[in-house]
Amino acid sequence: MITDTSRTTWRMVGELWWPMLPIIGYVLVVSWVDLAYHLEVYEFPISILGVLGTLIGLLLAFRTNSSYDRWWEARTLWGAIVNDSRTWTRQLVTFTSGREESADSWSAVRQMSLRQAAWCYALSRNLRGQDPLVGMEGLVNSYELERYRDAQNVPNEILHRQGLELRELKAQGEIELYEFVELERTLMRLTNSMGGCERIKNTPFPALYSRMVHGLIYGFVIFLPFGLVRVPTPGLIFISLALSFGFLLVDHVAIYLQDPFSSRPSDTPTLALSRTIEINIRQMLGETQLPEKIEPINGVLY
Repeated sequence: MITDTSRTTWRMVGELWWPMLPIIGYVLVVSWVDLAYHLEVYEFPISILGVLGTLIGLLLAFRTNSSYDRWWEARTLWGAIVNDSRTWTRQLVTFTSGREESADSWSAVRQMSLRQAAWCYALSRNLRGQDPLVGMEGLVNSYELERYRDAQNVPNEILHRQGLELRELKAQGEIELYEFVELERTLMRLTNSMGGCERIKNTPFPALYSRMVHGLIYGFVIFLPFGLVRVPTPGLIFISLALSFGFLLVDHVAIYLQDPFSSRPSDTPTLALSRTIEINIRQMLGETQLPEKIEPINGVLY
């Protein structure tokens, strides 16, 4: 997530240097030819360029809105994960605290609570195509960690383990039936949130749409200087490059937003949210030695 817009803006401008390079060369060549040989006879109707520019603007607006919807849905899903992770720990602690407590029951509650923090780390890294087991040390025991190495979907396997241990708590009489049902509902909501994140990750934005927008932008750039041949050369160069850069910048912003789990600066800060969840869970368990919050790096919170 971007926390310092100025740094990220300059970064995006730098990334647009290569796409702009052929456009700059083309506009300068056309401007030089117009200055030397007067291309007024080849003037392209500016009204047609206006229609084309409007069409590109509408397509870019649709794409940007669609990309933002994906980004916002990802943030909403992780907001639900934060709330349900806190709810899971609170339910485990409060549902078992009113009865005769034993070392085994508290150990189970603590293990299931910390496993939820491990699930958040695993889901975050799994969505970004990283090793989902990184960051789980100290949250699950080494034996359990080895079991997850063979799982194709580590976050799903962790939730499955949570369900099995929840059933054991019910069988041991540590929780009542209605408490079991409430905890199971929390697991169901976490599963739904995980599925929503995976749906966003595994449903790429249509590549054909992107290629069509790029083709229209470059087509617009090709004809734009010929629609401005009556404009003085400095104005022709400035207007052509400014409009081209504006269209490419909006398109680049949409690309940034369309995949919120791709390790880009605009991503949902899943690792930072996972660390916040771990801190909250440890506090609810009564621990005082808490990990540090993840801070932004160069204006970006990951």
